[in-house]
Amino acid sequence: MPRRSWWKTALLLLAFAGPVYGGGPMLSKQTYQVLKTTQEWLNDGATAKAVRRLEVLVKETGERPYDQAVVLQTLAHAQLVGENYPDAIINLKRSLKLGVLPEEVQQNIRFNLAQLYMATESFPAAIDIIKRWLQQAEAPRPEAYVVLGSAYYQLQRFKDAIPPIRKAIDLASAPKESWYQMLLSAYNEVKDYRSCVSLLHTMLKRFPGRPTYWRQLAGLEMTRERYPEALSVMELAHLRGYLKTERDLRNLAQLYTQCNAPYRAARVMEQGIAEGRIEPNRKNLELTANAWYQAREYEHAIAALERAVAADNDPKLGLRLAQLYISAQRWADAEKSLHRLLDHKKLADKHAAKAWLLLGVSRYEQDDTRAAKNAFTAAKRYASTRSDAQQWLAFLEHDG
Repeated sequence: MPRRSWWKTALLLLAFAGPVYGGGPMLSKQTYQVLKTTQEWLNDGATAKAVRRLEVLVKETGERPYDQAVVLQTLAHAQLVGENYPDAIINLKRSLKLGVLPEEVQQNIRFNLAQLYMATESFPAAIDIIKRWLQQAEAPRPEAYVVLGSAYYQLQRFKDAIPPIRKAIDLASAPKESWYQMLLSAYNEVKDYRSCVSLLHTMLKRFPGRPTYWRQLAGLEMTRERYPEALSVMELAHLRGYLKTERDLRNLAQLYTQCNAPYRAARVMEQGIAEGRIEPNRKNLELTANAWYQAREYEHAIAALERAVAADNDPKLGLRLAQLYISAQRWADAEKSLHRLLDHKKLADKHAAKAWLLLGVSRYEQDDTRAAKNAFTAAKRYASTRSDAQQWLAFLEHDG
């Protein structure tokens, strides 16, 4: 599971609160009027103009600490709109340092600061301030724990990241999907696969239509060598219509084969090919043929392998097809297949040797002893089949 910038997701999900004026000393009429005007500029998209006027207003309110604290907060908000995070951090810290804003407002500033530290990848600073925020908060919001967990995650302190992310999920009435993803990734990083499995079951209840989660759960079960459980996961996903890609269907078929259910594996492949979800190429047709063969459905296996040979004239496939014909006692088809194979321009000796030997068997079973002897004589020229060919020739001499 690849790491992601979870803190960016958190920053986007949490609204940066603008300045709060109430609950403390009154702003001067002049300051209030300028703040109202700059807010209108911000609303109209004139961010740079608002920033310039607020920077001047900071100097103008130097002798009125409350006014200056609110202006600094507003300036930071404007700089955030302009994505000037470093200066926004500086001005929020200046506002806090004045110590004149109501505690509720200062807590809000600390929370915003934590998010800005995340945005500038100052993760230790984010951890420090959000921990202090949590200590003073009467009813901590889940998002604060997300920020804390995200900061630990970015520092690759995955074990430390787990408790706050889990706390956020527990506190939230509707936890964000990205929170579950981050917790899952942290569990995976510390190789706590049991917790990964448990969490994925929860995630599938909340987000059942995510094929990725079904794949991840099946993959974890396979990592734990719990193949029947992995198959159950993939089978359920298939029944619900979540497995639509070739990769997913191939994985399901391979799991069926691994769990001694080759007939179901073959059916999945055949259906996928028929529906156009699985490409009828050599690899997929060979997998289908092997599944049918293991299920002892030889005619189906032959049909799939015939298509594979048509798609890729590989000598190995040709030999395999000839062997299937022989297993099904289709001697004439085996002979034709082997003749085509022996005409292959780049046939390796090991394949030629096997082909001549099988051709001899096919001819013998069709009562063509003379032609069988010729094939076995050809097979005797190769070291790999010499012994078998000699035994056949000896048998034919004795029999004849």
